[in-house]
Amino acid sequence: MISVYTFTLGRPLYLHKVLKAVIGAAAEYEGSIEHHICFQAVEPDASTVELIEQARGGRLGFRIHSWSENIGISAGMNRIVPQLRGNLIIKMDDDCLIRSDDFFSHVAAIAELKPRAVFSPFPVGLVQDPGGPPAVDRHVVHSRRTDTYYTFRRVDHVGGLCRIAPSEIVRSWVMEPNVSIGGSDDNQHSALCLAHGVDMFYLENALVVEHLESSLGQRARYGEYLTTKERSRHDYRSRSLFQRGVTRVERGVYKITTRLRRLSQ
Repeated sequence: MISVYTFTLGRPLYLHKVLKAVIGAAAEYEGSIEHHICFQAVEPDASTVELIEQARGGRLGFRIHSWSENIGISAGMNRIVPQLRGNLIIKMDDDCLIRSDDFFSHVAAIAELKPRAVFSPFPVGLVQDPGGPPAVDRHVVHSRRTDTYYTFRRVDHVGGLCRIAPSEIVRSWVMEPNVSIGGSDDNQHSALCLAHGVDMFYLENALVVEHLESSLGQRARYGEYLTTKERSRHDYRSRSLFQRGVTRVERGVYKITTRLRRLSQ
């Protein structure tokens, strides 16, 4: 089973696009999928509930969680991840749109090739950081399951737009709670990967998602929402300079050890 979880503060225009894409991708997949939608400080509107109810059944299951306050992404992860039943866990943001065919089949095939890695699809629409973080190195691996050569970009940080992880590794991780709407869970999760020797990758092909309407488009549509998000992130980061310094050191060590490993091969 593959478990997907999504946090939302109530942007139904984006959330409905995301849910419809998941429903379509699940129909192409032969395995079971569960999708947990977590509403923080908002109630799901009637149209969202109707969309979910119409899609219930078969190999795709939905579960709605509604929390009275915004406890933040990291505390939300601490609450929801232990409830997930899948052997693969996908954190999918409420503005992350699946853009590639056979999405979950590729996810499963990649997880077979990299059973102890955290990885992300190629993200479209990140204006300030196109395609995600820069490469430590790249390599190609063939999957017999999908007859696809996958190009892996090894990185020292994986963002949270669409982050895929093996449950046996990450289920026990406890995140530092915060009320930041975004940002710190990415840093914490990547730091835990570095500390536990878990490789991180972005895919350069086959697996693609869109940050809906791009960073600039979102600013045009949801300016006040993003201003609040950035202010919350700034407040959190100003309180965590030491941890960020530790993370940068760990990333540097990861790069050095990775390059040494390649040289010794």
